[in-house]
Amino acid sequence: MASIGSSNVGFQLLKKSGWKEGTGLGAQEQGRLEPIETRVKNNKRGLGSKEPKLKSKVDDGDEKDPKKVKPEAPKKKAKLAAKRIRKMQEEEKRLQEREFEMAFFREFWPDNV
Repeated sequence: MASIGSSNVGFQLLKKSGWKEGTGLGAQEQGRLEPIETRVKNNKRGLGSKEPKLKSKVDDGDEKDPKKVKPEAPKKKAKLAAKRIRKMQEEEKRLQEREFEMAFFREFWPDNV
């Protein structure tokens, strides 16, 4: 890797702060001698991620079939449906309790309701 040129802004700032060309940064000049290489990142995988692996070719017998369903999908749907049903039952129970409470007040304190 080539060193940065003397016209570089970073180079000029380091020179002003007392750095000498050819030495490393740090108290004992133990740091890097060359700048870190940069590259343009065009994917959305995040910094530090490896390049995406190339997908291997699919055999004729293993082609994706739109009729096939992933085995995890029914479990997830069933779990979500059970959660929805449980919430609806809880809401219905709250409404029944509220209706019972209102009926109680109507029967014993008709003037207040």
